[in-house]
Amino acid sequence: MNKIKVGLYLVNEVYQGVDLSKPEVGNPGIGGTEYNFITFPYYYMKFFDDVEFVFYAQIIDTLPTKFKAIQATDVSNAAEKAKSDECDIFIYRPTEDKEGFDFLENLKTIQIKTIAWIHNTPFKQLRLMAKHPYIARYVNVSKEQYDMLRDHPIIYKADMICNGFDPKLYIPKEEVKKEKSVVYMGSLIHAKGFHILARVWKKVLQKVPDAKLEVIGSGQLYDRNSKLGDWNIADEKYEAVFRPYLSDKHGNKLANVVFHGVLGNEKIPIMQKAMIGCPNPSGVTENCPGVAIEFQACGTAIVSGAFWGLLDTVDNNKTGLLGKTDYELVNNIVNLLQNEKKAIELGENGIEFIKDKFNHEKISTKWKELFKNIKNDNKVEILPIDQNPEYEYKQFSERMRFFKEKYGFCKCLPAYIELRSYHKKLTKIFEA
Repeated sequence: MNKIKVGLYLVNEVYQGVDLSKPEVGNPGIGGTEYNFITFPYYYMKFFDDVEFVFYAQIIDTLPTKFKAIQATDVSNAAEKAKSDECDIFIYRPTEDKEGFDFLENLKTIQIKTIAWIHNTPFKQLRLMAKHPYIARYVNVSKEQYDMLRDHPIIYKADMICNGFDPKLYIPKEEVKKEKSVVYMGSLIHAKGFHILARVWKKVLQKVPDAKLEVIGSGQLYDRNSKLGDWNIADEKYEAVFRPYLSDKHGNKLANVVFHGVLGNEKIPIMQKAMIGCPNPSGVTENCPGVAIEFQACGTAIVSGAFWGLLDTVDNNKTGLLGKTDYELVNNIVNLLQNEKKAIELGENGIEFIKDKFNHEKISTKWKELFKNIKNDNKVEILPIDQNPEYEYKQFSERMRFFKEKYGFCKCLPAYIELRSYHKKLTKIFEA
């Protein structure tokens, strides 16, 4: 049987000099999306030999040598080259900038079956993609992300495949003595919610004075050339938001707060020793947060927000504690810092949870089926609501999908995800 040829567009121009050739040794300190674009085909080939993958990227000499890699300047250029190379399918991550919109227009001329791999929802492009003749699939990375689309036309192109994860580097080889530390890991930008953890930290210290806050990451995670603020850890505007929360009365950084900056695998012992891992507590932009997966693979309990992809990547009350307010965030942190046995139990559960849910062979099998369906022009099957049925009105959205299917005139009604977006815009206008 002829192999399916799949081209992937990897945006890696900001990672000049970063070695991306050995996915099995862990994330070398790049964005989770970019890392998944490399690990997905790398692990797929360990289980199946029915696909030939080709990378199209700005920097090609740092990629795994087992793949053919071709230089491309942007996504349209990559798709053109993939078409010329006779790829059957092209995969890219949508962006809501001029390049992203231009690509959707150019794709009509390029004419290659395309998978939009949705690590962050491109709200402004949903209807364009829904009617686009060459967007063959819209692949979500979590079920909560998928469920938000139930009454939107894009649902008839939508699928859901979690990001795979190899935990072997993270699982402790021997018993680890836990420390009274809370570790945040991620980019230090407003969307990643570090300021939320920072603003409650002194309340945590009131109840657990010997607690330690360790921060892995910086404002340069996605752009190594970003200018940093006075603490040399984030953009000055963002530092000005969280510095007061983590400073003493003289304006000096609290002694129990440690900023590590961007780390590669040297982050793992820090994560393993921590009693608590705290990925983005706002949940904003999180669809399948890799940080939450990494902490649990380390045997570290999660404390974060009960929002979006965190509801998929954390098993609440079994591998971590999720809440919706600052009050709950403080209580959950204090609860585990004062109850080491409970923290260890949640951490141990997390290892098994990650091994099962994010297993690369399971994930690769889903991609294999997806490639076959696209090649054969098979219709999409609508996935059932199987978790958090009351979250974000998903049952209402599913009923609206039914009415839109049955009664054609209902199709003119906006989808819930659009109403939600309009509400957010109006709120900003009236609050201004």
